Amino acid sequence: MENLAFLANASNLVTYLERFMHFSPARSATAVTNFMGTAFLLALLGGFMSDAYLTTYVLYLLGTLIEFSVSAYPLILF
Repeated sequence: MENLAFLANASNLVTYLERFMHFSPARSATAVTNFMGTAFLLALLGGFMSDAYLTTYVLYLLGTLIEFSVSAYPLILF
């Protein structure tokens, strides 16, 4: 069910990129495909890191710091 929801959101993201962000259909599909590939690979990398090297709590804190730094990046530009 989670994968079904993820794929439904991905198709909606393609539509959003085409209509509101004025991407070409090929460019929007490429952007969404790159996003999905990155999301799946980072999940595997995070699972491996938490099992092999770090505790789950430390990896959670590291992921939170990365997410907040990426979320704050657009605010720095304006």
